[in-house]
Amino acid sequence: MKMPTFLPSLFFVAILGLAAVVCAQTPPPDACPCHPGRNPEVDAALKACEAKLGGRSGHPVAHELMDKCMDAKGFKRPPGPPPGLSNPPPPPPPSESGS
Repeated sequence: MKMPTFLPSLFFVAILGLAAVVCAQTPPPDACPCHPGRNPEVDAALKACEAKLGGRSGHPVAHELMDKCMDAKGFKRPPGPPPGLSNPPPPPPPSESGS
C-alpha cells in the first residue's frame, strides 16, 4: 500500500502548529506570570532574605523567618490570607464611627 502524497505535508503542518502553540504559551524567563505588576523593591528584598536565610528550590525558608527578615527591611505582611483564586480579599477594617 502506497502512502498518500499529502500525508508528510499534513504531519509537517501539525507539528508546526503544535510548536507555535507551545511557544505562545511559554512565558519569557524573566517574566513571572503568577504575579504581574509586582513591586521590584519587594522582589529584591525577598531575594535578599532568601539568600541570607539559605532558601533554595525544593527547600524554602520558613514563613516566620521570612516575615522577620522582611519586617527588618521595612516590608510588613498584610493581615489575613494571601489573595488568590480561592481566597477572597480580606474585609475592610471596621470604621470607628461613634453612635
